[in-house]
Amino acid sequence: MALSADQLADFQADLGISSDESVFTDDELDRLYTRADSDYDTAVALAVRQLMMDAAKLNSYTVGSSSEQKGQVFDHLKAMWELWSAQAGLGGGALKAGVLDLDFMEKSE
Repeated sequence: MALSADQLADFQADLGISSDESVFTDDELDRLYTRADSDYDTAVALAVRQLMMDAAKLNSYTVGSSSEQKGQVFDHLKAMWELWSAQAGLGGGALKAGVLDLDFMEKSE
């Protein structure tokens, strides 16, 4: 089901993107909505997850007296993922880091 013009505008506003299709095309937003089984909150969460995966490739750098902290983009998107995935009932658990318990190795020696 294709999104209406109002729904596309809402989707773009909730993602903080313009309507010029430079981030997501209208067709890509429609595809996200379809993948989410027409659940709007899930569609936004999926879009944020895609943006986050793209941001994971960004690097912070310092050259001379100027620096850019592009790694912060990932952190901000991760916060948005947690907000929208919770809203959609996804729990955000797929991206939570786990801790490996290595105590069992010491006990078996």
